[in-house]
Amino acid sequence: MKFEDFSARSEEHLFIIAEAGVNHDGSLSKALELVDAALDAGCDAIKFQTWITEKVYSRTQSIKPDYQVENTSAEESEFETIKALEFQFEDFQKISDYCRKKGILFFSTPDEPDSAAMLLKLGVPLMKTASQDVTNLPFLSHLASLGLPIIYSTGASTLTEMVAGAEAIRACTSDMAILHCVSSYPAPLDQMNLNMIGTLKRMFDCPIGFSDHTTGSGAACAALALGARVFEKHLTLDRNSPGPDHQASMAPGDFRNYVSELRSLRTGLGDGLKRIMPCEENTRLAFRRFLVTRHAMKKGHVLSEQDFDVKKVVDGLVPADIGRIVGAQLKCDLDADVVIGFQHIEW
Repeated sequence: MKFEDFSARSEEHLFIIAEAGVNHDGSLSKALELVDAALDAGCDAIKFQTWITEKVYSRTQSIKPDYQVENTSAEESEFETIKALEFQFEDFQKISDYCRKKGILFFSTPDEPDSAAMLLKLGVPLMKTASQDVTNLPFLSHLASLGLPIIYSTGASTLTEMVAGAEAIRACTSDMAILHCVSSYPAPLDQMNLNMIGTLKRMFDCPIGFSDHTTGSGAACAALALGARVFEKHLTLDRNSPGPDHQASMAPGDFRNYVSELRSLRTGLGDGLKRIMPCEENTRLAFRRFLVTRHAMKKGHVLSEQDFDVKKVVDGLVPADIGRIVGAQLKCDLDADVVIGFQHIEW
């Protein structure tokens, strides 16, 4: 599915992104394996991260967040860790070509303008912002001015910061989706604040989604029920691999189940209009209760409530009709356990 096709029908469909991120470990062959895994899982797209380390990280001042401290070498600085994971333009060209050949959407999150320009040359169909850029309003405006749809991620931000970032994007384009996100890896379920999805739906006239850093699929299923239609989750080939994101990512088999569960649940949400569903027709026939004579009665008998039982039969007068027939007379003799109808009575 193209993102623009999804955006026009976002209430009907889901757009599911496998976040490859840096789980390629700097290996092009692993990156292509991640593409295959995303395709096998049934994802609409696979997303990477694109940066020039020297333009984003300080050799001496950048610090690792706690989850990276736990999952990378203590001897490596943040700059060194990120530099080892950096891909060049030629790498992304090969990944992009491979995705096109395989039939899955490729895009990436640029961390600075030169990377955005590189992705633009590759012909990506959209741009996604990083939560770390929520307050980087000039960069958000720059990305939004490139003429592509924007997926705007909002982790670790205040409402004021989030709205300011959204306004910077919408000043340049209305083609935007907003992702609720909690930037912790993995993110604890009791801090997910999933009701923010409903808040975003009320605040913005655009598709709303969920950048899912939790373990499992429970939070995503709840997010879907609350209105999320774009989903992003980290994919790894091996959760036990060393590296900053593997432990907070989902392995291929689990990711396949994740996508299947979300797509199945989407079909179960329906349109919110109460009606008898096709699968209920037979059950309704067997379950409904109607008025049945409690005992034999003669023609001319004046009916009272004590003359009827309510039983599971397939037709007749419903219990709510009893008030209409009390006081009427029978037009004929009736045995016990007969389904009564208007044809049996007269006033």
